[in-house]
Amino acid sequence: MSDETVLGHRDDVTAVRGEERAASTVTWAVDARAESYKVRADGPWGVSEAFGHDLVAALEAVRRDLEGGGWLLAINAARPDVAQSGMLRGSGSSRAYLLRHGTQGRRDAMVELFDDAPPSAVTTVDAQKEAHERWLRSL
Repeated sequence: MSDETVLGHRDDVTAVRGEERAASTVTWAVDARAESYKVRADGPWGVSEAFGHDLVAALEAVRRDLEGGGWLLAINAARPDVAQSGMLRGSGSSRAYLLRHGTQGRRDAMVELFDDAPPSAVTTVDAQKEAHERWLRSL
């Protein structure tokens, strides 16, 4: 018996590989017993599923797996200008700050991690982390 609770599900997420576009399904959940989050992505790559201590950690593990095949998910969580604070990560929130160079993240500039992002606006996990470091240095 699992104590897993589905937090969200989308069956219309665009996956991007170069100029190629494909439909994918993404589900995110929390397992209270295991005290972990789970993200699952189904698409042309098959199934990628990962667990993490928070929602972003689980999603980053899935994203890295997909990157191995050249795929990116066209969601806000994969944008270089989107990040969660430690407090948001610790709370299990699916919201994140839309970051602007030289400016602190603001509550009125927040987005949902799993909402659509333009395919041209998404990047790899490592490139996103580098962008976040540049933003931190800009403050």
